[in-house]
Amino acid sequence: MLQKILPAAGIVVFILLSGTVSELSSIVLNVKSNLIILTGAFVCALVSYPFRLFSNLFANIRKAFSGEKIDLDALIRQIEVLAAIRRRDGKLVLDQKSKKIDNSFLKMGIEMVADGFDRYTIFKTLERRYDNFLQARQSQADLINTFIKLMPVFGFVGTIIGLINVLSHMGAPELIGKGVATALLTTFYGLLYANIIFLPIAKKLAEKTKHDAMAVALIIEGVLDIADKTNAKAIGYRLRYCIGDYLQDDWTVGGKSRTQPIRLPRLHPHREKQEPMAG
Repeated sequence: MLQKILPAAGIVVFILLSGTVSELSSIVLNVKSNLIILTGAFVCALVSYPFRLFSNLFANIRKAFSGEKIDLDALIRQIEVLAAIRRRDGKLVLDQKSKKIDNSFLKMGIEMVADGFDRYTIFKTLERRYDNFLQARQSQADLINTFIKLMPVFGFVGTIIGLINVLSHMGAPELIGKGVATALLTTFYGLLYANIIFLPIAKKLAEKTKHDAMAVALIIEGVLDIADKTNAKAIGYRLRYCIGDYLQDDWTVGGKSRTQPIRLPRLHPHREKQEPMAG
């Protein structure tokens, strides 16, 4: 709760302080300065990236700031249940249970196990999906970074426009102030949007990507163990050991363990059987 209150309070204080700056200029100048930055940045981004990427980005931003995330402990328990079904009831019952799985990535892996695919094929298929997932998130991160770079650029563009306006009205002192105000306001708003809005969004999405990538890695490891008919309790123990203290949201607070989360091991398919040596 404190982690949500402090950033919100800081933003409110900053807006109140920056409001005194914008009050020194007219509303028209404020609107023009914002339009120069926002219109220029969004037009450049729309030209550079497909429109579908924007809708996916907005959905992830909403989830990131609303606190929606995958419960890793619940995910491990679900994998344990599926592993027990695989060992006790077989592939047919496992296929029936796969229809009730909400996680699309886990559902695909369990369906492949139920359909009798070999371990190597399951691994390569899930690995490709994992790579596609990371590439999609990387594209979203690139889009946010593009906004972070473009906002100050168009702020300087507004500064140049304001200076040109000043130089073209040197004989009219009453217009010089408006030109200087436009020049300074666009730079101010450009830096404001880049560092107060889009930079925190980028950091928030990066943390969400780490969490989702951890969930996908758990699913891959769990599905491969299910394909090998590994004991359910052994699967759960190994997965919890792999992620370590990552299950604790605030592992740096209080008496909780201060050990850094353990990274999942590199994913590898099963070792191919060695062919007997000739002779």
